[in-house]
Amino acid sequence: MLERLFLQILNMSFTTSIVIAFVLVVRMLLKKAPKIFSYALWSVVLFRLVCPFTIESMFSLLPTKVNSISQDIVYMPVPEVNTGIVAINHTVSGILTSEIPQANVNPLQIWILICSQIWLLGLAVLLASALIGLLRLKKQLQDAALCQDNIFISSKIDTAFVMGIFCPRIYLPSILSDAEQNYILLHERTHIRRLDHIVKLISFFVLCVHWFNPFVWAAFFLSGKDMEMSCDEAVIKRLGNDVKRNYSSS
Repeated sequence: MLERLFLQILNMSFTTSIVIAFVLVVRMLLKKAPKIFSYALWSVVLFRLVCPFTIESMFSLLPTKVNSISQDIVYMPVPEVNTGIVAINHTVSGILTSEIPQANVNPLQIWILICSQIWLLGLAVLLASALIGLLRLKKQLQDAALCQDNIFISSKIDTAFVMGIFCPRIYLPSILSDAEQNYILLHERTHIRRLDHIVKLISFFVLCVHWFNPFVWAAFFLSGKDMEMSCDEAVIKRLGNDVKRNYSSS
């Protein structure tokens, strides 16, 4: 069961790597365009990392029947992969074939079992680290003072952020001036209105599942950067370009 799940995740991660590479290229072409477009592109990546199937159309980036690693690869007389790239198929399939001698024990099956257990361990470590960090942060915010509505001020933090899912709270550092508070509150409220705090949480859980893929790490950090910049653009558009310098300083 674990091995089949791992192979499914591996297939999803590989095909999404191609989508991420495509998004990175398009993102460079959209360098001077509003960041909301770059941010929107990452939704395609998130969908591919979560959804195990694709909808076939003439505009699809990937064929729907791409399944790089078969669920039954360990039972194949001659193991092979189908990445859609001939050079990779030939190289990997050659390595797999050389690893399987005429013996009762299939070393490929053993390797897949070991890799699946390592994947599960990495997932558990990331989730545990995140939980510990969250508990420490909540303990740090115990003395946060309620300012108004869902806004809290704390002297133990140095940056503003949103915490919570259904009833999100905004936490502000106590060192901010009134003008800085107004700018940053607009920024954080824009995040909440766009449900960015939920998108970020889902993205983190997806990152934990695909932690072995460096392309997914790159997508996570770059999508977060595009999220923040598109949020800044939305606030400046609302307030006008006259506040750009003061807002950027805040």
